[in-house]
Amino acid sequence: MNDVAHGVAAFVVLLGAAALVAILAERIRVPAAVALVAIGALVPIAPPFAFGDTLLFVFLPPLIFEAAWNLDLAALRRTAWRIALLAVPGTLATAAIVAGSLVAVQALPFAPALLFGAIVAATDPVAVVAVFRRVVVPVDLRTLVEGESLANDGVALILFAFALALAAGQPTPVGADTLLGLAEIAGGAAIGAIAGVVCAGVLRATSASEYEITVTIVLAYVAYLAATALHCSGIFATAAGAIALRAVAARMPRAISNADDVDRAWSALAFVANAVVFIATGLLIRPERIAHEPGLVVTAVAAVALARVVLALLATRDRAGRITVFLAGMRGALPLALALSLPDAQPYRAQIIDATFAVVLATIVVQGASLEPVLRRLFAAPKAAEGPAS
Repeated sequence: MNDVAHGVAAFVVLLGAAALVAILAERIRVPAAVALVAIGALVPIAPPFAFGDTLLFVFLPPLIFEAAWNLDLAALRRTAWRIALLAVPGTLATAAIVAGSLVAVQALPFAPALLFGAIVAATDPVAVVAVFRRVVVPVDLRTLVEGESLANDGVALILFAFALALAAGQPTPVGADTLLGLAEIAGGAAIGAIAGVVCAGVLRATSASEYEITVTIVLAYVAYLAATALHCSGIFATAAGAIALRAVAARMPRAISNADDVDRAWSALAFVANAVVFIATGLLIRPERIAHEPGLVVTAVAAVALARVVLALLATRDRAGRITVFLAGMRGALPLALALSLPDAQPYRAQIIDATFAVVLATIVVQGASLEPVLRRLFAAPKAAEGPAS
């Protein structure tokens, strides 16, 4: 068997195993993300691909696109300022709280602590979206959490690059960093919006569902890759492309003639990417390593939880909304990919990876397992699902 065939076989086996675990998890009413990560963590094998680059360039674009594609546009307009608050200053505050906590207990020096804070600052949109599809949650609250999860991934990637440069002894002025970060976000959003409008124009020339699905897949990757090549945010580009195309389609129904078929295709694509990413995340986690630095691990998990409590209190005024925002603060594949991408010579690399393992495992298993049952209790009454969240 040649290398290509071996790689395909390994991927199919991984996908098949993930599908079986997800089906079993559904039968026993356990969130698929929790089951996939937990079972993967118990299996002592590595994923059959280079996780970091594969996540960023193969799986992340369709996951981001599908989540953004299903955002409610009216709710997005109503909650945009709160999403921006959580995604930009909220992500920075999370990194600062985590870094400050680790420095305060002398678990890590400042530069590695800030680097770790940047790594775990982003929440995981995949796990959150999967639960929201099965539970009736107020549309504004759902859009707030999903929008934040999409946007803070892009902000965290930019912050990670700055923190990595600082840890390597190559800092730049804070003002220059801020302007560059804003330019990367704005540039990515602009690239994605333009690509989305162009694709809408292309789609007006056809009414075949297979062409429409193909064009949306191309949009997801082209926006991401073009923005990345131009040193802009690929995540913001893909999300903006999906939102722009959806907005144009809402105003011009002929832009997408088979919206239901496109929705179903993206649901299937998202499941494939979701299942593989979560089981690979579990395979990467080595539970035995978490015990290497108990003080660091406990402080890291507690600091991430504290930062999420602060953001939940700022995000909304009602109790149910605050609980939802807190529980939705799961960390997943992106922090692992960033931690594992650190250079081998990076000081405190092993400690950062161990603490990242702990944060991902704790947030997905503990918060992820409780998210769906808690949401069902919070929003059990039909009237709770009507109207915007305060």
